[in-house]
Amino acid sequence: MIYSTLDVMGIITAASNIRCGDNPEYTEDTFYTAYPQFNKTDTAGNRVIPAVVVSGWVKLAHAALSYRRYRDYWEMAMGLFIAHWLTLYMQSAADPGDATSKIINAGLAKGVQTSKSAGDLSVSYDFSMMTGDFDGWGTYKYTAFGQQFITIARLVSAGGMCVW
Repeated sequence: MIYSTLDVMGIITAASNIRCGDNPEYTEDTFYTAYPQFNKTDTAGNRVIPAVVVSGWVKLAHAALSYRRYRDYWEMAMGLFIAHWLTLYMQSAADPGDATSKIINAGLAKGVQTSKSAGDLSVSYDFSMMTGDFDGWGTYKYTAFGQQFITIARLVSAGGMCVW
């Protein structure tokens, strides 16, 4: 039997479990509607998270998340993906006028706070609590948004595939 190039490509695409195609529209405004807490402004009316940062994460989400893979979960996955990365952005944000050490500290990874003291200021963090079920998912396990995203990603990627 002779197969055409289109037949072979169709077989390979189906077997690969890769989904291609264009995504529906999803904009910064779509994100802000679902997650208004990220649309804060300061006293001067400037957005706390610069528009260029939000726009960048929306574009990256479009590139990383295929509607054909997520289907009905796609819009939720887009929002959780963007919210996760903006949360990490906010954790690392610092005022440009701050001391260098404070700017550096804002960019350091943070674990789950396990204890704190008032006298001589002592805070303990546990990083091991954020692993386990989400091993292999990088930073997504560090935020509630990322953990929800992982759960949805697992749902849409479940199932086997067979290559002949």
